[in-house]
Amino acid sequence: MQVLLLVALTVAPARALTLHERLVPKPFAEIAVLLFHQVSNDPIESAHGVDHVQKPWTSPAAFDRFLTDLKTDGYHVIPLSLALDFFEGTVGAAALPPHPALLTFDDGFLTALTVATPILRKHGDVATMFFEGHATDNPRIPGRLGRADLTRMAKSGIWTIESHGFAGHSDLLIDSKGTLSPYWYANLAWLPDKHRFETKREFEARVQADLLKMRTTFQPVIGAPIRAFAFPSGEYGQNAALAPGADPTTRLEAGHSNAHGLQPLVVEALKNAGYRAAFAVSLPGAAHFAQRSDSIWALPRLGVGADFRESELSALVGTGDEYPEIADGRYADVGPICPHNGGLLAAATNRPRIFTLNRYGRVLGTQDFPPLTAERPSGSAAISGLACDATHMWAVQQAGFDPHPRPYLDAFTLGAGGATLVSHTPLPAAMNWLVGIAMDAGVLYGIDDHGSVFNVTTGMKLFELDPSLAQSTRQNRFAGLATHEGVLYSFDRRAKDVVAFEPTGTIVDRIAVNADLRDLTFDGATLYASNWLQARRSLHVYDLFEGNP
Repeated sequence: MQVLLLVALTVAPARALTLHERLVPKPFAEIAVLLFHQVSNDPIESAHGVDHVQKPWTSPAAFDRFLTDLKTDGYHVIPLSLALDFFEGTVGAAALPPHPALLTFDDGFLTALTVATPILRKHGDVATMFFEGHATDNPRIPGRLGRADLTRMAKSGIWTIESHGFAGHSDLLIDSKGTLSPYWYANLAWLPDKHRFETKREFEARVQADLLKMRTTFQPVIGAPIRAFAFPSGEYGQNAALAPGADPTTRLEAGHSNAHGLQPLVVEALKNAGYRAAFAVSLPGAAHFAQRSDSIWALPRLGVGADFRESELSALVGTGDEYPEIADGRYADVGPICPHNGGLLAAATNRPRIFTLNRYGRVLGTQDFPPLTAERPSGSAAISGLACDATHMWAVQQAGFDPHPRPYLDAFTLGAGGATLVSHTPLPAAMNWLVGIAMDAGVLYGIDDHGSVFNVTTGMKLFELDPSLAQSTRQNRFAGLATHEGVLYSFDRRAKDVVAFEPTGTIVDRIAVNADLRDLTFDGATLYASNWLQARRSLHVYDLFEGNP
């Protein structure tokens, strides 16, 4: 396995550039938190069986190669203490090395001591172990660490020992039918002697007692405070059963919890039991490196096992969040974006919905505008372009495929209460398929997928971008429109170039990229772009550099 350091927009080969030379990924203050289990050629099956979808183990040789590749590709392994200080805000990003990585292990398998420790020592790396209290020195659970092993690890200078809960992966009775669930911290317990579920107050007390028992039992063993917790299977009540009438195609792993609203109770239990942070597990399609904007009580981790692919790590470097949740959990097309108030506004392509994002792409809030679909039987808003200034936002809707389709320009005012729709104006049929808009010097420009550029406000076509292209090669070629210092930018999907051109139509630069960008917007010299990865939509952020570095 080779871990690659991805530069999502690559530097173009040497060519005669007249404006800008390169787009460089803007570094995020983020930590790659990686999750391991067993390091073994002969892994032990857990009580619940081995997960054959993603095998949670790695061989010693693969683990050795992984740490080699990690260092080769510029990562620096950091201790848990530094990561916690960063997430709590007591140290800034300057305290982190470039591309920091935190190595974590779950469950407390003995191979962490006997096999992983010498490999970690060879590479000069450190790691954190989240172990299950009930499995420690338990003869019915083979292959787990004992108290003496934990003491030895804590004194090694390599390991930090933390909590996977005393109950850990224990089964919990969750209904009157005798159903057992391994998600002990994510379900209300069924109390057979009382013929009822525990109350939410009883749930919080049960979890808090477990977390406190872990600290009081094992802190004397390891000679250090237990500060962090890792949710077994990453379950903390977020994956409740779907509510009646809810869409079953959402990304939630429905049914792992038997009640809604447990997550805040788990957080309170952690705080009251003296913990500083908790770690979860990233779901496929929502993976990202841990950032300070994440909840410190659900920090994401990327699982590394026998089926781990290098692209799962490399695809996250130099990016912000993946945001498929922008369309109610579906892996739907992420819509256009524009900067506002230190963050971003974004539109769902399929719904009349505007999102408020932070600068990392995290969804902070939503607003719906039903009038945008009043004439559309399908209910699809088909929003394909967004532009903003300090007090206004403009959106364009493509004609779409409803009967008698028509494009529209929507104008909004922006205030403390959000966006207010003030006009919904039909556009000429020539602008049926706009794929981006940008406001520059009072002119609202638009571009369609053929490369036709318009003054959207007046409805006039201004020019054809790169008219030398044959008509057949223009179709579905361009995507997105942004402006910076009087220059317009669009993405050429066929050539994989960001094309810079003047408002007169003269192309002044092409910057090669290694991505499939659809939406572009500038905030100063920072370029935000939506990258359409397979089954994923991620936010990429770049600095625009002029001339030679």
